[in-house]
Amino acid sequence: MDANRLEWERLVDAAVRIKQLAPWEWMQEDEVFGIRHPESGEIGFVSVMGILGQHPAVAVYMGPRALAEFLDLHQAPPDVLNEYPEYLLEIPQLQASFEDRADLENWDRQLLRNLNRKFRGRKAWPRFQSFRPGFMPWQLEPEEVRFLTLVLEQLEDVAPRLHKNQRLLIGKEPGTFLLRSCRQGAVSTGGWEDRYENLPAPEHPPVPVAWDPDDVKRLKRAVAKREVIELDLFMFPGPIGGKGQRPQAGYILLAVHAPSNLVFGVETLFINESLEQMLGLVPGVILSKLADPGLRPKEIHVQSSRLVGVLEAAFEGLGTKIVLKPSLKKLRTAKREMLAHFAKGPLY
Repeated sequence: MDANRLEWERLVDAAVRIKQLAPWEWMQEDEVFGIRHPESGEIGFVSVMGILGQHPAVAVYMGPRALAEFLDLHQAPPDVLNEYPEYLLEIPQLQASFEDRADLENWDRQLLRNLNRKFRGRKAWPRFQSFRPGFMPWQLEPEEVRFLTLVLEQLEDVAPRLHKNQRLLIGKEPGTFLLRSCRQGAVSTGGWEDRYENLPAPEHPPVPVAWDPDDVKRLKRAVAKREVIELDLFMFPGPIGGKGQRPQAGYILLAVHAPSNLVFGVETLFINESLEQMLGLVPGVILSKLADPGLRPKEIHVQSSRLVGVLEAAFEGLGTKIVLKPSLKKLRTAKREMLAHFAKGPLY
């Protein structure tokens, strides 16, 4: 069932009021409060962006794990997000942002046209997006419309009070945070209240790593060489899929033979079940590519910490060290050339 006109109007009205309120003038991105979904009980964590005046937006991160990933990324060095902008796209979230008209998608313009809404000026046009791991940002589904509306309406309540009381988000008990919760059956009557609860511990599912044991056997018979392979995994910069469908995101596993500066292997991976499931495929793919020519490197260099754990177990018996480097110049050169090539046309 699609969200009806009244639900969309309520969301746009809430966004307009948030734009007028401009909570990004006093709220930092990491000043987060929770809102409990009145039906599912799931907790979303509300963050306001734009204090530097660059990108005014409100995000609600869906669940404790999403919040932990956001805070980790917020505290990471700036070059991490510059090199891997997909890390932000992988965090489950809903967003209301304010854009220039030229930056809107066709469905954004059509929505505002259908609602007979017009806006003027820079960063004035509301845009609503849903983020899921393995996909590019997409339009909201009906339940997401309703929840994002509640988020913006609760931000209207919390932001002015936080402006007056900087300790509003922190409870008296250590480790507790502000959680807006609706009394059962009181959504329509505005029965929301402040609660202070302990932050739920995020769950981090294990990565199900897998590889072909025969590839390991073949590499054990090969002569170990004092060579280095540079390896990286990054998102393809563009949507993949049919028109009208939530566009899937593809990932590129790129291996460079450091001594020759030549690309050793390229593989496209997708998030079919989860991010962990895709990462678990990496050791099998690279072992297969190494086993075919019998190349048993001394070291594999990576610049993403998420690759270290998935590779170490697979290469432990081969004596190949997995080394985390802050930057891999040869690989980055190959990556830039590849991305420039992709920019000329679609992958699929």
